[in-house]
Amino acid sequence: MAESTYAFPADLLQAQRDFFAAEARVKELCDALPSSIDVANMEAEITDEQREALQAARAEQLDLVMKLHRHEWWSTVDNRHLAGLELRKAAKA
Repeated sequence: MAESTYAFPADLLQAQRDFFAAEARVKELCDALPSSIDVANMEAEITDEQREALQAARAEQLDLVMKLHRHEWWSTVDNRHLAGLELRKAAKA
């Protein structure tokens, strides 16, 4: 893998990794929900526990998005889009 053009602060890199984990958690919770067809046909329902867990996971994901995008480091880069692509790549490595 080519070395990054950017030197990412450790907290920003960790925030990106945390976001990926939160994103996976939201997907896991969504995948565990009954199908919308079953819910519409009243053959299944989403429990309060499922609803609350999904709401909490989405709130955590949103907090991480805000933490990522408001990080002061972004003001130091010349190309935020490219830097974002490289950050995501570095966090997955």
